[in-house]
Amino acid sequence: MTLALQTTDSEPPSPTFRALAPGALVNAGCSVPAAALTDRGLASWARSRGVSVTARDDHDLDVVQYNNIRAVQVVYRCGPAAPALRRAVALGVSRFVVSTPQHMARIAESAPSTRYLYLDDQAPLMLGDKRLKVIGLHTEITDPENAAEWACAAQRLVGRSAVLKACGSTVKRIALSGGSTQLWLAPDASQASIIVAAVDRAVRDECQHWQLTRPAVTLAALSAA
Repeated sequence: MTLALQTTDSEPPSPTFRALAPGALVNAGCSVPAAALTDRGLASWARSRGVSVTARDDHDLDVVQYNNIRAVQVVYRCGPAAPALRRAVALGVSRFVVSTPQHMARIAESAPSTRYLYLDDQAPLMLGDKRLKVIGLHTEITDPENAAEWACAAQRLVGRSAVLKACGSTVKRIALSGGSTQLWLAPDASQASIIVAAVDRAVRDECQHWQLTRPAVTLAALSAA
């Protein structure tokens, strides 16, 4: 069963990937870290399938360029290095995970057109620049083997999206990052299946509680295997 991400014409495209849990209803996408592209097979798969690739710094940007990963596939996770962030904008990267007002300001300063943001746990909920558009919420999982932590994180993000909706901003995506590529790409995918099922239940229940439309979900590896 393949689960398609919801998109609109005003948002960048996202990949689809095979369901890890039969019968799961959550819209699920995947993302791999740039460090994992040293595996040529994985790099070829990501490039040909349009899979999202997460970059964190100048080295990661070098890796995605070397492997001919299109800018539209890249999600840049903002850190303290302002030059690398500005470089990502200049390369045409359109999706960013932001944690601080400074990240937002740097993107707005450098962006000639609209850029799309995932708000991290510490990020402010309000934006002041029309070139920046919130498309999702993001969190990082500290214990990736624990399916309950993934479920709690998903609940928290859906609850936060309800707050944003009350402020007039609709969030259509949530992203959860944790574990290595080995967790998500293992041949039997047993642990990943448990995680996906737990996230599915959490998203379903929390959306029912807040009377929200289900968001699309991205499950991202944080590190290379």
